[in-house]
Amino acid sequence: MTRPRTPSRRDALKGLIGFGTAAPLVLNLSAVGAAAAAENPTDYKAIVCLFLVGGNDANNLLVATDDASWQRYWSARFRGATPIALMPPGTAPTPIGSVNAVSKRTVSATNFPEYWGGVLPITPKTPQRAAGAAPGAPARTFGLHPLMPNMQKAFNAGRLAALANVGTLVAPLTKAQYQKPTAGVQIPPRLFSHNDQQQTWQTGQVGYGALGYGGQMGDVFAASSSGAASINFTAFTTAGLTGFPVGAQVKAYRISVGPTGGSAVRVDLLQKTGSYNNSPTFLSALSATLLGNDAEGSVLGQAYADAMVTSNNTAAAFSTALASSPVSAPPAFTNPLTGATQTNSLADQLRAVAQTIVAHGTLGPKRQVFFVQIGSFDTHDGQNDRQSLLLAQVDHALAYFDAEMTAKGYGEAVTTFTASDFSRTFTTNGDGTDHAWGAHHLILGGAVKGGDIYGQFPTVGVDDAATGFNNPDMSGTALIPTTSVDQYMATLAKWFGVPSDNLAKIIPRLPAFATPDLGFMTSV
Repeated sequence: MTRPRTPSRRDALKGLIGFGTAAPLVLNLSAVGAAAAAENPTDYKAIVCLFLVGGNDANNLLVATDDASWQRYWSARFRGATPIALMPPGTAPTPIGSVNAVSKRTVSATNFPEYWGGVLPITPKTPQRAAGAAPGAPARTFGLHPLMPNMQKAFNAGRLAALANVGTLVAPLTKAQYQKPTAGVQIPPRLFSHNDQQQTWQTGQVGYGALGYGGQMGDVFAASSSGAASINFTAFTTAGLTGFPVGAQVKAYRISVGPTGGSAVRVDLLQKTGSYNNSPTFLSALSATLLGNDAEGSVLGQAYADAMVTSNNTAAAFSTALASSPVSAPPAFTNPLTGATQTNSLADQLRAVAQTIVAHGTLGPKRQVFFVQIGSFDTHDGQNDRQSLLLAQVDHALAYFDAEMTAKGYGEAVTTFTASDFSRTFTTNGDGTDHAWGAHHLILGGAVKGGDIYGQFPTVGVDDAATGFNNPDMSGTALIPTTSVDQYMATLAKWFGVPSDNLAKIIPRLPAFATPDLGFMTSV
């Protein structure tokens, strides 16, 4: 029997050799079924998940600065070979060679917190009081990391909100329940593990293969645009294989990020890197099979060719749409530690997201979800160097993105939120911090009820038998979350327009929590 050798198939496959930069055989296959029935939105909305990879130390992102909180913060963090305590609000930056009036240290390098000045004060619209405090007790005060001045401005302008002490939970959990669990108490599995907590934050489930929060939100609206566009152009990632944008119907379309913006990822069949692709024998055999030059090549090669024709047509459509939707380049980023101008990879990712949002009219869907990331925030050591630079990049990139979306008319339609593996220990290990649990996060956009802190900001400080201090919100050196990731995602999903029946399927644990809508978004 003669094997079929259609020109289109061979041309398509031969064209893949040396054709791009993506890992081989990781394809965007658009030949999939239509999504389930869903709402048909007439407006446009986008959600952008900014993942802080490695576990950001949220204790230095948002700091309680009232006297009692600050004293416990300072005691826990101004110690060790390299103290990581930030300076109190109002502290002027201390030049190198000068003595800081608060710490009494001589500043000898730009990675000293004294060099950056004090935390940036913010005043939430809703007073936050310590747990158990009398109604008339003084409100607590707060500050953002000193290298996030743009986020301070966004908070004061009502475009940025903070969510306090959020983390992975199966159900509400108290300190007593966590420390001495009884039958029926549900403690999340595999806490403090990077991979497991990243997946739980992005999908609600431990382990790979689960559908993502964002992808499932996209599934609800996939039927609102006809054809393959609703499958391919609803969910996006700039970070490779990630859980958040993966849906049952929508596919996490990978955006390639370059110096001039975004474009489609292409497939290089014979890329010469990777555990298999460094073998000439393997590459030769694979090429022969897919091109139909051996006895087994016909069926596999034809299927691969069909998929690749569709995938590359999709890539061409995506790249063309982005090329016709220019956005402004990010402003120059200055490294706060070196003073040098350098690339901000997060700003580049958000530029590609901005292009895709502006191109949504050409691409089709009126609901889109995006996943971007920056890291590593795994600051077991060198925290002053690493976290300060990363948060400065976050501040720069988010300010650029919010301004660009506003300039393009999408200021009210795009919401960006932060997420991370977990927070880090309240105490220092001498040069950094270790894995912990509950964290504070930021939500940015015109639809955000900004200028406020949502959720109960926890009591800070570690238990001290000598003084009798017992922190109800902390076990050891880790905060026990009082708000769940499920509540966080549900609040975003409601604003996105996900109907309640669909929401129950995406977040089945939500009924365990008394407040499914945390209130930080405007009404749908």
